Amino acid sequence: MAVFSRHLPRACPYYRLAYNGLAAATLLPLLFFKHSLAGEVLLAWAGPLALVRWGLLLAAAWLAWAGAREYDLGWVSGLAQLRSGCTYASGPYAAELRTTGILRHVRHPWYGSALLLLWAHTREFDAANLVTSAVLTLYVLVGARLEEQKLIRVHGQEYHEYRARTPMFFPRPRFKDLLR
Repeated sequence: MAVFSRHLPRACPYYRLAYNGLAAATLLPLLFFKHSLAGEVLLAWAGPLALVRWGLLLAAAWLAWAGAREYDLGWVSGLAQLRSGCTYASGPYAAELRTTGILRHVRHPWYGSALLLLWAHTREFDAANLVTSAVLTLYVLVGARLEEQKLIRVHGQEYHEYRARTPMFFPRPRFKDLLR
């Protein structure tokens, strides 16, 4: 984004909207693939596994909700930049590393939520669902790694220390809290 803001300052407020649009557009061929192929069920969340699936869906919903409480949704969507500009330095996450709420327990709650949803969203998996979930899992993992690199550039050593003590996608169970 720094290069974009230097070379195209007038278009810069639209960067995040364009980024989000491009990300959505790159998923369209995969979704078309998924819906164009119907096949026999290869895996199913059946019997007792149905309870596991519901647990994963609840965990995904909780991570998404907890993340939404910590993030500025206007900034994430790109709408806030239309009013205030687009440089990361002027954004809500550049001034200080946020480690409140769910961010005390997990660095990327929305990515974690997405991973859970990818594998628990349907009761049955055919080949198309399995391929789609696998490809989208890679998409999420690459996105998370790119986000990590950006946060290291912005926050340096402080982010390295946060990374060392905080899991990436899913909170660690805290057995001492369970014993209370």
